[in-house]
Amino acid sequence: MKPKGFTLIELLIVVAIIGILAAIAVPNFLNAQVRAKVAHAQSDMQALSTALEMYNMDNNHYPYWVKPDGTYVNPLPARFYPLTTPIAYMSSVPQDPFIYGPPGARINENQDAAYTTYDYVESRGSIKFAGVTVLPPSRRCAEWRISSAGPDGTNTYGNYYSYDASNGLRSFGDIVRTGPRMSFPCDSSLVGK
Repeated sequence: MKPKGFTLIELLIVVAIIGILAAIAVPNFLNAQVRAKVAHAQSDMQALSTALEMYNMDNNHYPYWVKPDGTYVNPLPARFYPLTTPIAYMSSVPQDPFIYGPPGARINENQDAAYTTYDYVESRGSIKFAGVTVLPPSRRCAEWRISSAGPDGTNTYGNYYSYDASNGLRSFGDIVRTGPRMSFPCDSSLVGK
């Protein structure tokens, strides 16, 4: 009677199939984490944009990012504090998931944990070089701009090109959301860029 068992070839085939399945599953799992963080950042930005617009309707301006003495409001979460108190347009200031990971774990100590925001109508009068306001056209066309570091973990403050998942989930660029266009004429092709 012939003993029952698997041959070496059968075992090698099973191991090869398991290896192929693992090679497919692991990258998809890692990409799912990046996609979840992108969705989280976009959701936070939607909530922030709604809060910014409600604040603007009540106060006729967005929260300031430059103090009267010309210094910037820092740390960055402080720029959103007016959205939480005395009137709670949102309950708390969200943290950028690409900078601030699990509770107590900071991914990049050199980057601010909050989303970055600017009011570019206000900045038109504050960013000057030799008496001339220096702002790129994309900034001139937005009331405000919020940016997340994106999967590369480095917030270039909206100055670098925007993150696009079609370039690969680990591609460079920030996730950016801009506010409505300014009240004065500007090139429509630049709005939201």
